Amino acid sequence: MADGRFRIIHHTIAVFTEQGRHFAHTVPADAIVTVHGAVFDGERLVDVTWDGKKAMMFAQDLRYRAIAFTDETK
Repeated sequence: MADGRFRIIHHTIAVFTEQGRHFAHTVPADAIVTVHGAVFDGERLVDVTWDGKKAMMFAQDLRYRAIAFTDETK
């Protein structure tokens, strides 16, 4: 998978920074996230934006719990 927009198909966790601390929040199914950066593989955290907020998600979660989103996949 590479950067772009992805639709979450099963709720999953994202890590947000709030007031200098990290918090995990659930990203619901059908949410659209934008992945930033290079091609992701392995099990590292990748930068995403969801609902206008920057966060990090595990690449593995995106591979198994998201599909590429385009205007045709709405």
